[in-house]
Amino acid sequence: MRVAVIVPTYRNLRTLPTVLQELADAELSVIVIDDGSDDGTNEWARAWCDGHAQRTLITFTHNQGKGAALVAGLARARELGFGCALTMDSDGQHRIGDALKLLQSARRGVFLLGRRCEVTEGYPTASLFGRRLWALGIRALTGLGVSDPICGLRCYPLAQVEHIVCRGGRYAWEEEFLVRAAWAGVEIDELEIATVYQTGEQRVSHFRFGDWVESLTVFARLAATRVFVLTPSSALRGSLLRRDRSWRRIQGAAILVAGTLALCATQQFDVFVALAIVVPIVMWLGWRLHASVLVALCAAVIVALLSTIAPAWLSAIAVISLMLAFTRAARCLGSN
Repeated sequence: MRVAVIVPTYRNLRTLPTVLQELADAELSVIVIDDGSDDGTNEWARAWCDGHAQRTLITFTHNQGKGAALVAGLARARELGFGCALTMDSDGQHRIGDALKLLQSARRGVFLLGRRCEVTEGYPTASLFGRRLWALGIRALTGLGVSDPICGLRCYPLAQVEHIVCRGGRYAWEEEFLVRAAWAGVEIDELEIATVYQTGEQRVSHFRFGDWVESLTVFARLAATRVFVLTPSSALRGSLLRRDRSWRRIQGAAILVAGTLALCATQQFDVFVALAIVVPIVMWLGWRLHASVLVALCAAVIVALLSTIAPAWLSAIAVISLMLAFTRAARCLGSN
């Protein structure tokens, strides 16, 4: 199976030459996408690619975002007849050894993701928060326990993902693609890689507040699709169905949502009427968002009954206590 390495880059002239040279030394075919850089990146990359059949450069006249760069790179890889594409960031945070390890472990038809250790010293707080938030989102939307859904070191099986289309154009494109690949029945797996983060002035990040907004918008749109549209129906299989940290958190979220709905309903209606309203909603959401329907129903019933004999503030404390107690007690069921 022929493999191409796709390297999107934007204002990374300080680290890009080292990354590309390591890939060239490994005799890999490389597709570089310059996403509208204005720091000399394009001129350097053009000179690096000229005269080499295994090197391809795609140039954007203005910055369009990482998602758009990856779409262009994957499309070019298909045009050139490659069966697999490995994506690698240009900021030096992916090691060539890990890239080769992913390629060696790649299986035909499997979407393979890099997985970094999240307890590594120096892991940026914002990145860790985004990683855990999207891990929870991926679990809710697909039922898969993807530990590191924001890692850019990935191995794409081009034939299996050819028809997947995403609306996100920047960083959230990778998470949206992951969700849609799972919905399409593509098998997804993870492989442990090194955690590399530069510190201080060495670290270059183009992630901005607007990217957080896009990320939340993308998740909201996917969640609405999952809840209100009967398709897609996940064809889940593989090792990522395990019970892990994200599984515990989705059950905790189910308790919080079910308890809150029950508490609000009992403030307006009789307890039996409230449960008649809340129970169908809780069952539907639990089923569609891969939470335990039984856990959510128990939380709704307990809070509804408690609200008949206790003030609202005490019931609210009970909701939070139930959520924390369950997630802590469920640790014995998880793999991490």
